[in-house]
Amino acid sequence: MSSIQMDTEGLLDVAYGDEMRQKEMCLRPQSVFLNHGSYGVVPHRVLNIQKRFMDEREGHPDHWFRRTAKGYWLDARKAAAEFVGADSEDVVFVSNATTGVNAVLRSLKLQAGDAILATTLTYGSLRNLWVDLEERIYPEGVQCLLMEIKIPILSEDQVVKQYDDFLTSHPNVKFVLIDHITSPSAILMPIAHLIPVCHKHGALVMVDGAHAPGQVQLNLNTLNADMYTGNFHKWVFTPRGSAILWIRRDHHQWVNPNNTSWLKDQSLSDQFFDQGTRDHIPFICAKYGLQFYQAIGGMEKIVEYTSKLATEGRDYLVKELGLTPLSIPPSMESPNLRLLKIPGVPSGYSSKTNKVDVQRLERDIYQNDDIQTIFDLVDGALYLRISVQIYNTMDDFVRLASVLKRYLNNNVVGN
Repeated sequence: MSSIQMDTEGLLDVAYGDEMRQKEMCLRPQSVFLNHGSYGVVPHRVLNIQKRFMDEREGHPDHWFRRTAKGYWLDARKAAAEFVGADSEDVVFVSNATTGVNAVLRSLKLQAGDAILATTLTYGSLRNLWVDLEERIYPEGVQCLLMEIKIPILSEDQVVKQYDDFLTSHPNVKFVLIDHITSPSAILMPIAHLIPVCHKHGALVMVDGAHAPGQVQLNLNTLNADMYTGNFHKWVFTPRGSAILWIRRDHHQWVNPNNTSWLKDQSLSDQFFDQGTRDHIPFICAKYGLQFYQAIGGMEKIVEYTSKLATEGRDYLVKELGLTPLSIPPSMESPNLRLLKIPGVPSGYSSKTNKVDVQRLERDIYQNDDIQTIFDLVDGALYLRISVQIYNTMDDFVRLASVLKRYLNNNVVGN
């Protein structure tokens, strides 16, 4: 167990908003940062712990890698497992949720005629994985299917029925990947209802919870998925490159890390820890990100603030700019993320929205006004994603609206 301790004195007394940003965060002054969901923000206190571990490692690298890193890793894993309601033996660290999904899908043994399933709302890099698996990795004849989920979504039952109907008509599906919170579309999927539907049809279920830890309460032991992966560096204040992969005990024997190294055929824990020379410190710091998260109030207090602010910010943008919220039921809204449809295409950009112009719009607003948000295409339409954390305030939305008016207000092409 590490002798390095993080000072959490006074954290509970730091007010959310400007005081939290100024005292505890590393964000540069004057910037508007409404995109916590992409890469997170590492607080000063956690960053200082990371640096202390780096100094310890560089003081004697052999001692670190041969004698101490594994103990720190196991200690952090225990804290991470408790946070997600899991047994430590079923949890390993991976660099990100994409790595976790890759590890499982590349380990899965399929034969011609079998299929795996994701959706058109699945994260873009994993839709690329679907193509790669079918073209290069899986045996010929294995299908990698994408089920189209269209907006509007009227109810959770609509989504559950769509999965049930699709799996009924595709009995060859052996594995289903379900996003817990879709990205960039920010939809909280009804996974507790979807998992038993998939199991009823004989399919294994993996949940991609890239955005879930820190936003929604997790109890992986009772959720009954087959695998779950989730980032800690997004919403739990851990240094980047820190995520968990949970594997239900009866699947340990066939899931392997993407790298084969010295501990092949050993326990799940040993194999995922020993991936060659690598930086274990973001994993080790998961313990301290969680300490920070709990010391500033924990999930109930944090999500009460962020969800309220995300809703108020969204409503302000709707009122000021005529944006349209994503048409989904309230129960499927992510606590900290909101998606808003842009009414047409900003003047000066292509009359038909495309990925290049979306990236250009995002870049222009950042470079000209130091505001970071995300723009993306959903069902071919242009959307703005806002992403809120405890250092944000309504002033961020006021400034964002003021800037967006130059691009959008009475100055759009098409509808």
